[in-house]
Amino acid sequence: MKVFILLFFLIYINALEEVSFSTAMNDLENLEKYMREYIKEKSSQSLSLTHLITCYIREGAYTGTEWSIAGGNIPEDLVKYINGKDSEKGTNAQSCKTYREMVLPSNETIDFVHLFAVMNGIEYGKSYSDTYAHLVGWGGDTFQLLQDIQNQQGNLDELMAIAKTYFRIKGGFGPADFVSDIDAPILLKLKNDNTYFADIIRSYYNNKEYTNRINNFITLTFPSLKSKAKFREEIFNKYNSDSLIKMLECKNGIRNGALSCLITSDVKPQYVEHQKAAIYVVSDYLAENYIEVMTQNKSTLLKLPLILLISIMSLIL
Repeated sequence: MKVFILLFFLIYINALEEVSFSTAMNDLENLEKYMREYIKEKSSQSLSLTHLITCYIREGAYTGTEWSIAGGNIPEDLVKYINGKDSEKGTNAQSCKTYREMVLPSNETIDFVHLFAVMNGIEYGKSYSDTYAHLVGWGGDTFQLLQDIQNQQGNLDELMAIAKTYFRIKGGFGPADFVSDIDAPILLKLKNDNTYFADIIRSYYNNKEYTNRINNFITLTFPSLKSKAKFREEIFNKYNSDSLIKMLECKNGIRNGALSCLITSDVKPQYVEHQKAAIYVVSDYLAENYIEVMTQNKSTLLKLPLILLISIMSLIL
């Protein structure tokens, strides 16, 4: 009986953490509508609609000084304004701050708040591949993977094998997080003040535009990547050039530093292979999926001459 009650409780809690795609989109649409009204009432051209939405939702789970630096802040009265609109209209727009796993039409799950947190960092940094975009998205989650294997022993290959057991499976770097990291820059690129996030997201998932997400992510974030070998090299260099990730590594004992890690230096010798393992697992996954798509396209192109030859022969005969 106790086991049954515990199982029921776990299922109930899990249900609370998930939200349906249609519910989330309806609430998101209302949220953006209210924010448009807020900007109009304030008569301010300096308020960015995209920033307000992404930052408002991000603050539901990601707060603190580091996040204020990475993603900025919202006006103090905005939360009260949205709550008031919900009460007036009988809507639930404020719940967008609480949604974690959203079930997509593809039956994948995505971390809803994390998706907007990544977009917030990219939008606030004004670039798809700047320091903040790395920290809040793929770079921060690669660091999480490094933490997952930090205390493991072995050579590079052995550490990579261990990292693969955590990648998109365990720790703080699960599949819902990773899909958010990949889709965030793609969705943000489609957004402007004349479009609604809800419409963009509905189209992206309902029309199966996400099936080419890896290629689109690479094009936006690492446009010079062409081969698996280059993936490792460029992603390794980008990760290690990120000053905020260096600070995170320092604060977690992976990198040397001074003045509370405001000044950082090299990765400690005992963690050099661990860092490579985490980065290589992420970069190899991206490379393999990217090359697979390109190989399929190449295979199709190679078949064209044969098809033409068969057509010509059929005409002659």
